Amino acid sequence: MKLAVIIGVIHMTMGICTKGLNAIYFKQTLVFWTEVVTGLIILLGLFGWMDILIVAKWVYPMNPYSMNSDMFKRINQAPSIITVMINNFLAGGNQEFILDDPSSNVFFFHG
Repeated sequence: MKLAVIIGVIHMTMGICTKGLNAIYFKQTLVFWTEVVTGLIILLGLFGWMDILIVAKWVYPMNPYSMNSDMFKRINQAPSIITVMINNFLAGGNQEFILDDPSSNVFFFHG
């Protein structure tokens, strides 16, 4: 499902870029700036950020068996991607992150 989101965003980005090439070819500068540039900003600002979160979730190891007992209790409380996206709008981007360093000390970061 997450891979489908990434492929969909790439596909929509290619469509907007094609529209931009057509606007340049037909010398439609108003269409280029109002539809293409703003469309790319909105698309990549929202769903591009979500794609980055998906890839980060894949890359960052989250093995609950390799963490200490306190971290194991909080592993189910890790924010999902949709929670992060909603908090970007409703909470002004404030997220609570739980980071685990190599020496197994737990750090809390409230952005």
